[in-house]
Amino acid sequence: MKLKLSVIIIAYNEERIIEKCLQKLYWADEIIVIDSGSIDATVAICKKYNAKVIFNKFVDYGTQKQFAVQQTSNYWVLSLDADEVLSDELIDEIKKKFESNDTEIAGYYLKCRHVFLGKAFLYGNESNRSILRLFNKNYGWFNSKSVHESIHVNGKTHKFKNAYLHYTTDSLHGYINKLNKYTQLYAENKFLKNKKYSLFEIIIKTKFEFIKKYFFEFNFLNGKEGFYWSYFSAFYTGVKCIKTNEQHLINKK
Repeated sequence: MKLKLSVIIIAYNEERIIEKCLQKLYWADEIIVIDSGSIDATVAICKKYNAKVIFNKFVDYGTQKQFAVQQTSNYWVLSLDADEVLSDELIDEIKKKFESNDTEIAGYYLKCRHVFLGKAFLYGNESNRSILRLFNKNYGWFNSKSVHESIHVNGKTHKFKNAYLHYTTDSLHGYINKLNKYTQLYAENKFLKNKKYSLFEIIIKTKFEFIKKYFFEFNFLNGKEGFYWSYFSAFYTGVKCIKTNEQHLINKK
């Protein structure tokens, strides 16, 4: 008997990209979208693809995604972000695996292909990593991290060969907005742990991040977009450290 699949997506003002994501989910048995109050066309687009949209106030990413898991009606859950799109090759690979009804596997790793400013990266850490995204909810769950949440499973795992596309951003304006959001969450989390960064640490961390991304992770082979990504990755590192220190100043006031 073919295994049934629920896809979960958390969303907030994702009209830019979510339709591209949903178009590749025609084969799923259920699509659950947890929306945290979108004021653009996100909800309308989701309903167009027969997704079940549920409002839930956003607390943090881990909590929001675990809430989404709890709304599913099938044991197998595929977690996607609104800016992630399955390739046809990966869809075929998943479908064949589900038709085999392999009950020994508790979770599957999916390969991520990083897309930045319209270019799919062939090199770099972001395009050479596999992430646990498909799992049996009887054996898996999300941790409660405020950012960079992940799935944990008790049981055997398997890696798929084919990739999904992660459309990080199609404009620098959009990337800066996303960077501001993630660095703020990082800073608030580190502040609660009483973390501070010295000026020396910030300088070293920022410079090393660029060198690591551009040279050690071979982003120079991704053309000018690879340079931009390395530069902004270093900028991101510096901003999250400075924002962490700023939280201590705000608290004093």
